[in-house]
Amino acid sequence: MILVDANLLIYAAVPTFRPRRPAADRDAPAVGNLVGLPELFDWKLASGGEWGRVSPSQEVAMRPPEVFVRELTPEEGARLKSISKRAKYQSKRQRAMIVLASSTGMSAPQIAGLVRSDESRVRKTIHAFNDEGFDSLDPDYRGGRPKQTTPQERDRIIAVARARPDTQGVALTRWSLPKLAAHLAASGVDVSAEALRQILRDAGLSHQRTRSWKQSPDPAFAEKAERVLGLYRAKPKHGVVVCFDEMGPIGLIPHHGSGWAAERRPERLRATYPKQGGVRYLFGAYDVHDDRLHGRLRTHKNAGEVLGFYRQIRMRYDPRLRIYLVADNLSTHKTPAIWEWAAKSNVELVFTPTYASFLNRIECHFWGIGEFVIKNADYPNWETLTQAMADHITYRNGPHRNQRLLKAERRLLIAA
Repeated sequence: MILVDANLLIYAAVPTFRPRRPAADRDAPAVGNLVGLPELFDWKLASGGEWGRVSPSQEVAMRPPEVFVRELTPEEGARLKSISKRAKYQSKRQRAMIVLASSTGMSAPQIAGLVRSDESRVRKTIHAFNDEGFDSLDPDYRGGRPKQTTPQERDRIIAVARARPDTQGVALTRWSLPKLAAHLAASGVDVSAEALRQILRDAGLSHQRTRSWKQSPDPAFAEKAERVLGLYRAKPKHGVVVCFDEMGPIGLIPHHGSGWAAERRPERLRATYPKQGGVRYLFGAYDVHDDRLHGRLRTHKNAGEVLGFYRQIRMRYDPRLRIYLVADNLSTHKTPAIWEWAAKSNVELVFTPTYASFLNRIECHFWGIGEFVIKNADYPNWETLTQAMADHITYRNGPHRNQRLLKAERRLLIAA
């Protein structure tokens, strides 16, 4: 019998009972029944072993205990960050955050704790993204009657819709559904505007505003990214890795979200409200290897407030410990006063590449605060919001978090 852990796949020779081999054949290579492909293993019969028995010195191969997303380009990282914040469906935002967290080197148990999901779903999401890309993030809708158009007609509809009207002899800069349907009818493809909308949607086409584009101009992009990810992978000797960023602005207004409710009876928030009390910014610090999050609300987002919060981070640790402070390239994060303070305080400032703030791991934890504290809430004053945020951070850093970390460590020890 072979016992296989849920996250650790062990391949071993399956014992088979067979007659004792002739003496002339005993020196020939052993060929047993294997679990898996034979070419994946390098095993041999131990000295003095017997056929039909697995020796204690039998060599086995094992799969790494975790799965990670493939390497992301800067454009893919920025797109995932945007989807995790602005996608219409909560499931799509959560899947994007799972992939984004995996790109920073977080393991499946850590990501499951972050997004309040289970490890199996995290791994399935990462595998699906590696195989299918961004299409795997979309909800999978099914059902409906058979299509009334042929595949050739649908291909023609999609080709016409993707081309600008003014390139096809029509004096327009864009198609509307009725105009596109009329143009197709003139060419022999009769389809209604609603059917046309569904065909275009199934093909991944939608009516969108034009957008600008940009790419990182940082000539040292690869070196800076590897420096940040290297700090995530291994804790520096005599040092700690802390990620810093700001979240906001946050206002005292109703923030719509989602939650469980009776069918067709959703929870409702007020539609009219005064904008009073200004705004606040959440300054956050995340200890990568201790998995601890700290945060404070501030009224302004300027260099003075940033330096003050940096000093608070420094006071949390022994002065002899060097702090590797990961932050993005915002100008208020690296003023001359901050550089001078860092040199005197045993702090190394580590900046992400330009336009690559998605590499800052605290972005993943800001997502959790937005989903579980800010959204689906209407706080009457700043004291209530401050207390709710403090309670959430305390809960997030609570004993249940320690149990998940211990469980993950035990799995790593078994794999080792």
